[in-house]
Amino acid sequence: MKRLAGVVVAFILAVALGLAAAPPAQAVHSGLYAFRYLGAWIDLYDQGIPPAAGAADMRARGVRTIFIETARWNSSGSFDNPAWIGQWVDEAYRNGMKIVGWYLPGYGDITRDVRRTTAIATFRSPLGHRFHAVAIDIEDKREVNYSLHRFNEGVARHLSRVRYRLTQIFGTSSYPVGAITPAPLAMALRPDNWRGFPWRAIARWANVVMPMAYWSFRDDCSTVRQHCPYYYLRDNAIQARHLTGLRVHAIGGVGDRSTERQVLAAVRGTFAAHAYGGSLYDYRTTATDFWSPLSRLNSL
Repeated sequence: MKRLAGVVVAFILAVALGLAAAPPAQAVHSGLYAFRYLGAWIDLYDQGIPPAAGAADMRARGVRTIFIETARWNSSGSFDNPAWIGQWVDEAYRNGMKIVGWYLPGYGDITRDVRRTTAIATFRSPLGHRFHAVAIDIEDKREVNYSLHRFNEGVARHLSRVRYRLTQIFGTSSYPVGAITPAPLAMALRPDNWRGFPWRAIARWANVVMPMAYWSFRDDCSTVRQHCPYYYLRDNAIQARHLTGLRVHAIGGVGDRSTERQVLAAVRGTFAAHAYGGSLYDYRTTATDFWSPLSRLNSL
């Protein structure tokens, strides 16, 4: 009887800590595959896209994972539109796709940023589905008044506390976290803006690094070969892996500032870098003709 009572007490404590409903460690770890192959991006400006139609179209285009923004540091809560987010989660499952929630922290309030990031992992859709992984968009310095010290320290503290909290919630340290980072080549162009960037913290606390290798921001491809889509994707992915030792999901873009020829070159660069996965930012701006070359990423 005492043993049974102990089991009951342990169960109650587990529920209080959010552990009782956690999936097995193996199921959590399998979420790493959400960063594999072709992904498509949805942000908070895309709330006019119907989840059912959007997810079905993505599936037809060969998309394996939906990356959806859940909130930002200046949002009013942990989810900007929880009902819409929940529909996307259910539609991803209905169409046999993975889904990753991503959050943009401001680093002025680390407790808030940790809460909103880990809320993604514990979110349940109307049909009871979960996100397969979380991703953190590391780029916004506005809330810390562009202080490099506060920003770099905030990135490291946020990542470590997110990892700690996820381990508490799931009882395992394997819940997948993706770090969306500026492109190393772009950072090198303005070193004073990124000095001391905490690559070591990303290597320690994240599972996948996701450089924003947006060749569309480089208008000097004819004079700087490294800024052409093929080399920009390839070299940013290689450098991101070198700096962190992590798997790389390379993000190219932006869709409506690109051509089919550029997309095809970027896909070849993604292969040349032996990336884990790849995508074009974002779904709404991706032209119909781009999906055929993008679908080749499913052979990575």
